[in-house]
Amino acid sequence: MTDVSSQFPKDRQRWTLILASFASFMVGLDVLVVTTALPTLHEELGAGVAGLGWTVNAYELGFAAFILTGAALGDRFGRRNLFVAGIAIFTLASAVCALSGTIETLIAARAAQGIGGGIAIALALAVITDATPPQERGAAFGIWGAISGVAVAAGPLVGGLVIQGFAWQWIFWLNVPVGIALILLSMVRIADTRGAVRGIDVVGLILSTLGVFGIAQSLIRGGDVGWTEPTILIGFIGGFVALALFVYWQTRTPSPMMPIGMFANLSFTGGCIAGFVLAAALYGNGFLFAQYLQLAEGNSPLGVGLRMLPWVGLAIFISPIAGKLADKMGERPLVIIGLLLHAVGFGAIAFMADAGTGYGPMIFPLLLAGIGVSIAFPTVASAVMRSVHPMEAGIAAGVSNTVRQVGAVFGVAAAAATFTATGGYGSAESFIDGFTPATIVLTVITLVGVLAAFIIKRPEFDMAPSPEPSPIREN
Repeated sequence: MTDVSSQFPKDRQRWTLILASFASFMVGLDVLVVTTALPTLHEELGAGVAGLGWTVNAYELGFAAFILTGAALGDRFGRRNLFVAGIAIFTLASAVCALSGTIETLIAARAAQGIGGGIAIALALAVITDATPPQERGAAFGIWGAISGVAVAAGPLVGGLVIQGFAWQWIFWLNVPVGIALILLSMVRIADTRGAVRGIDVVGLILSTLGVFGIAQSLIRGGDVGWTEPTILIGFIGGFVALALFVYWQTRTPSPMMPIGMFANLSFTGGCIAGFVLAAALYGNGFLFAQYLQLAEGNSPLGVGLRMLPWVGLAIFISPIAGKLADKMGERPLVIIGLLLHAVGFGAIAFMADAGTGYGPMIFPLLLAGIGVSIAFPTVASAVMRSVHPMEAGIAAGVSNTVRQVGAVFGVAAAAATFTATGGYGSAESFIDGFTPATIVLTVITLVGVLAAFIIKRPEFDMAPSPEPSPIREN
């Protein structure tokens, strides 16, 4: 009988989980920290809805574009090495963000941040999977989800505190010391492992990035310049053509960045679709709701952070429990419940905002949505990673994270498109005119994820110990 304890040393498990989770914390923090800063960026840098949308989406697009490339490089050159490289790129780009004097410079630096974050997070899930026995991965991803959830919870609050007490630049400077500490500790405490060596799909990278960029820019700008404007039509048509060519290329190239055959695994496919929808709902609603609380309700940046806590502050308590439940009952019912609660919560908020009820009555639906996302976040990741063999952990993490980040781009773009088509920044009433239909659109998108979750099933092999990829060195 295989000695699982020798394959998965406890000390290595703990350090890997802690460091990979805190890397996810640092990367996740920057998404919702920035949402709190959007009204300030609107005022200080003169950014309109398109500029604000790209402040979020440049990060998500860079993230999505390089997850799979980072995963492939990690399988070839060592997962820890690429994990550390991703953190280094993210840390350096954070400093550039802090030094930005224009919205254009900030957007470019945010794209570089996303590239580093995408590489780091793809390898974070892979190194956790490498270090953890199969029967304990649900609990491990629950802890990962809880720490990542703290980033979601802390993001608006930290953003509000920093912007109100210092300046928006400091939301980026905070990453620098954390990033340096993670780099040094990871080099000592995480084992460097490799997966199946794959080629780097440069053509696939270009096609997928062009496709997502074309569609996203058209969604974000269409409400402002008109849906029949040539650059908007070219963006839509070119984007869909590029994505179609990407899918075709993935079936023909010997080293695909996204192996299409993986989607024959229904649990993997269901988890990826649910992850896409969860990210669209989380980032789309975060983009809108932080601005609603400041521009329509008149709250300070710190007040915005405090008022978002019922939604984003529960993961640290609920995600570990959800992860343990997934070990016992499988992920499908938990993903379904989580997405349903999130949809119900923000559907109610949309109608409350339209009725002018104010913030007080929104607390209960925010709690429902917060419970929902806290349940769904770790169990979606667990469903994907437990549906594949450990030797496929790198590519599975890369594909699922890419799909999820494309979902985030789509959610913000769909929210911005609906908002600009129906409302604007002219007054509180004008903002609500855009906020309500945009939030309803995101609610409908969330319900699509509920349907996708029904195809998730528990694989038979997930409780049996599986061989760990060979470590190439231990420090």
